[in-house]
Amino acid sequence: MFINRGSIRYIFLIPVLLLITVLLINVQTAEGSTYIDDEAYIYEIPISEETQRNIWTECKKNELSYELVLAIYQVEVIDNIQIEDIAAEIQDITDIRNYWEEQGIADEMVFDLTLLSRENGIESCKAFIKDNNYYDLDNYVKEVAEYKGHLEQSNDIPV
Repeated sequence: MFINRGSIRYIFLIPVLLLITVLLINVQTAEGSTYIDDEAYIYEIPISEETQRNIWTECKKNELSYELVLAIYQVEVIDNIQIEDIAAEIQDITDIRNYWEEQGIADEMVFDLTLLSRENGIESCKAFIKDNNYYDLDNYVKEVAEYKGHLEQSNDIPV
């Protein structure tokens, strides 16, 4: 049987491509994705499973961090909220985030300013920054960031 030189390259290339594909799939699942098969992670926190699923769905629609919203609700001790209120709250947070992004603010600062604005309002936040030429993270922002990090690092098993 005769195999030309070009064919030999392809014979070796196919297993290499298959190996790379398998490795990439394993790396993606090993990174700790928060979503499995388009399902929400259900954390062991005092927010019901149904509410967590509703929050996840709204966050996905608005491209907003699920863990951020859970952290906000935990810090604000909100555990029983209606789906309509969840949608409105998440839309409000998204609008605030989008406002700061449109101002050309760096991503790290957008997170902080979104939380400061949620707590005090955008205009108050702008005035504070203008008057002080900087912003200082208050306890609310620190608590939300810390709890968000805790959720992202947790090993809770999704239900």
